[in-house]
Amino acid sequence: MNTNIRHPWEMHCHSHASDGVLSPQAVYDRAKDAGVSNLVLTDHDTAAGYRALRDQGELTDDLRLWPGAELSSLWLGRNIHIVGIGMDVDSEAWLGVEQRYIKAREQRFERLLFVLRRAGLDMDESAIRAEAGDALPGRPHIARFLVSTGQAKDSAQAFKRWLGTGKVGDVKQGWPALEQAVADIRDCGGKAVLAHPHRYKLTWRKLDQLIDDFQDAGGEAIEVCCPAMPSQMRERLVNSCCERDLLIGGGSDFHQPDTPWARLGWYPQWPSQGKRLVDALVA
Repeated sequence: MNTNIRHPWEMHCHSHASDGVLSPQAVYDRAKDAGVSNLVLTDHDTAAGYRALRDQGELTDDLRLWPGAELSSLWLGRNIHIVGIGMDVDSEAWLGVEQRYIKAREQRFERLLFVLRRAGLDMDESAIRAEAGDALPGRPHIARFLVSTGQAKDSAQAFKRWLGTGKVGDVKQGWPALEQAVADIRDCGGKAVLAHPHRYKLTWRKLDQLIDDFQDAGGEAIEVCCPAMPSQMRERLVNSCCERDLLIGGGSDFHQPDTPWARLGWYPQWPSQGKRLVDALVA
């Protein structure tokens, strides 16, 4: 496993506009305190937090804020996340993308309530929506509700037993195909980045196929510098990026303060070979 180090760029983090705990302003302030100079807020399926922070937040010249989002998609029946950076998130096209995801997330939430109730869990829709606040409710909010009501000892157990991949709450309906998610990002002027590939638990052959399909769709970068990525996979991904002329990305995937392995601006060092996404963003 590679050691996390401090970076001036944070290209993958979340606020309470999706499933993070902190407000966009609190994420920004925490990133500034951590020495970050460029912050990409990548809430799930929305840039609402970015727009609110840009328009109403307290920003400084020391920390540049970038638009971003982490889009859900389907590839061969698997939920694959695509980070978008630099889109025009005020455009009619992007706002249309967000509306499609709002509809999909609401439908998915209703399905989650149904399957979890059928599994014997007590689901209070109003309490879960209150937990989500301004965000659309999803699995992390359900996990926190299960903990608060004593139905799970912690979020990790909630995902392991009910909400994680392959469990009863692994509801994938409504997400667009990977190719559509990449197109949505690129059509709005952004760069599409394959998020945390080590989490999909793919064989090497399937991983290569995913990268092929991602690049064929117009994807430009892969997150290689991720906390907890095994060294063998990191080496293989670096080689793939070099061979395919893909950019090397990374980020902490920060969600909340009490996770020392996912601190804002902290992730493994850039490899000595390959082209870095950060250089392409400022070119």
